[in-house]
Amino acid sequence: MGPRASIPLVSLPREYVVIVTGGDTGIGYETAKFIAMMGPTVIVACRSKEKAERAFEQMNEEFQQEKEQGTQNIISDDRLRLEFAKLDLASLKSTMDFVEGFKASSRKLHVLICNAGVMMSDEIITEDKYELTYQVNYLSQFLIMAHFLPIMKTSGNDVRIVLVSSAAHKHCHYDPNYAAGERMKKHDPLQCYSNTKLYQIMQMYSIDRMLEKTHVELYSVHPGYVSKDLYRRNRHFGKRFNCFRCCLKCLCMIKTPRKGSATSIYAAVSPELKGLSRAYFTHSRDAAEFPSNTARDRELQDYLLQCTIDNLRDLLPQEFIQEALNTVKRTSTKAGSSNH
Repeated sequence: MGPRASIPLVSLPREYVVIVTGGDTGIGYETAKFIAMMGPTVIVACRSKEKAERAFEQMNEEFQQEKEQGTQNIISDDRLRLEFAKLDLASLKSTMDFVEGFKASSRKLHVLICNAGVMMSDEIITEDKYELTYQVNYLSQFLIMAHFLPIMKTSGNDVRIVLVSSAAHKHCHYDPNYAAGERMKKHDPLQCYSNTKLYQIMQMYSIDRMLEKTHVELYSVHPGYVSKDLYRRNRHFGKRFNCFRCCLKCLCMIKTPRKGSATSIYAAVSPELKGLSRAYFTHSRDAAEFPSNTARDRELQDYLLQCTIDNLRDLLPQEFIQEALNTVKRTSTKAGSSNH
């Protein structure tokens, strides 16, 4: 059976380059596969080359099936143009190696999809002394985006960054200390995950202010509640989370990765979205929605941006730091005592 109508398939220029973090599994796998079917080169950035190569073989098998079924707006090539790039988001060194490797290629970058995400039942501290969920879901992908912005600004007149967030951001208890990169007083897997997804949306608003006179646009998306590795790797989240998952299953609200990828693909390729930056989508082809009030709080956005710059100061381009700080209205006074 061909792709659901909710997955937009359009012809993309062959010279396009797309990066998908975590594109070897789950939503990222489906996102990378379908975008590659539209023509561009897709770079899958993940930890394991062996796993990525297995994913590529499977993608190409499914690509042949789509061609046999007569799926419209996909290329007729024998194989998809897929590339592996090593990236371990739990390591700032690995992240910078990935960044410098792409810069050295002197290629343009037309779409960056920050898709990779984790939720860990146990607290894990990375080699960089950050809680793992915070570093993987937010901090390292912020670093990638900051370095790639100069490239993307000169890559064309329709260049996009897609941040794969979650509706879970609406249910988090905003933690200013965690936003600053500190450990939570009591590790809560769902709160760590929800806060990082909140930070992604805040990041969209903050960085978009730096891009108002460019052709680079930012979108954030909620892919839906998806059966994927994020949950399968960690089964011990506690009664509250397990009850929530059970309710979603009973209501048939758990999506497959294929269906979940539709919103990311929509934000990445749909022509009608050109010029509609700073939008949050929860469904493919639907109008943008408002994220939570906390996500749209300018003072909290500025606080997060300042904290993130402080944490990454030695790794960020100086020009980016200056441009970012120029957008900050004031030093936050309520961020550290917010009751959000």
